[in-house]
Amino acid sequence: MLIVIEGVVLPERRKFRPSDWAEMLIEGAGLAHFGPNHKIHYEDDVEPATIGGCASIIFDEALEQSHPEAYAELLHFATKNNLNIFMKEGTIPHGDGLAAGREHHANQVLVDQDSRLPVEEKKDWRVVKT
Repeated sequence: MLIVIEGVVLPERRKFRPSDWAEMLIEGAGLAHFGPNHKIHYEDDVEPATIGGCASIIFDEALEQSHPEAYAELLHFATKNNLNIFMKEGTIPHGDGLAAGREHHANQVLVDQDSRLPVEEKKDWRVVKT
């Protein structure tokens, strides 16, 4: 199950600022590092994404087991800032670029087209390049 923190403030649904908050939070939580190719690499269970023009974070609930402090930090930040949080079935592609039998680029993440609550009404997902 994926947890999505969408960069919109509830209840008014205004865009959360600064626009790079997702990357900064992921890096600050220790879930990203620079690789030998001088590009940023994210842990397998977390990715920044863009949903409806808003910066967002998508992470697997397994992050709670592998990085409990970072998991708590992400959710605390989202709750404290009244960001939209929802869950969705899916996977984050890993280093081999494959997720759940689907072929797609390693830098793509599955995100919901309609992030309004309730989650049960969400059906259509699209792939967004990060």
